[in-house]
Amino acid sequence: MTVCTFRNLLLSAGLVAAFVLAGCSGRAPRPGESVATGRLERIVSDAARIEKVEGTGKARVENRLGEIEIEFSMVYEPGVALEFEGELAPGFLPFHGEVEVLSTPDTTLAFVNGIPLVPDRASYPGRAVYPALIAIALGGDYLLGWISGEGCGIAERVECAGIGFEFDLDDETGHVKAWTLKHEDPDGSFDGFLYSSRRQGPLELPEILTGMAHPFEVEVYVEYYEISATIR
Repeated sequence: MTVCTFRNLLLSAGLVAAFVLAGCSGRAPRPGESVATGRLERIVSDAARIEKVEGTGKARVENRLGEIEIEFSMVYEPGVALEFEGELAPGFLPFHGEVEVLSTPDTTLAFVNGIPLVPDRASYPGRAVYPALIAIALGGDYLLGWISGEGCGIAERVECAGIGFEFDLDDETGHVKAWTLKHEDPDGSFDGFLYSSRRQGPLELPEILTGMAHPFEVEVYVEYYEISATIR
């Protein structure tokens, strides 16, 4: 994955709240991270019990050109697929209407009104789109599940599949409250924050997430009206 690909991915993910995307080794924990690493491993263990997460909600995206909103439904099956169907309102993008996205660990298909967003190829290549969508739509706990599934180490700072990750735990809940995805080029990154959530068994299900794509300064807001998980 080139730096251009990663930066364009972050821009596109921000522009449509990660529902419309257009693309151009684990590291050892630092001293003092052992307690946090244990908490992260517990999150991974809980995430391994998830069969499916389903929700409905809205996404709002803002940049210097204005604001757009997407009403959507979402289905996530860890390690299998992340699917979205929704309605993209008119705004600063050159298209609007019905949006469909199917992202797997290896490829992503995206359509607006049945028309593929990349007309000269059927899908978006590369493996970075899937974790980027997880980061924006579900948050840090679910990113940790993906990292573990890739066979990468679990720590507050880790590299996996060519992407650098940072996690910040909430001392009260023991779950991830903030996360960053960054390519080796420091100009391409996404910062996410879990604003509110609700508990279902061992899981922390997101209700409101916010984020910012850099260096484009695109703000993302995702709110779930309903969300639930099927647990093994």
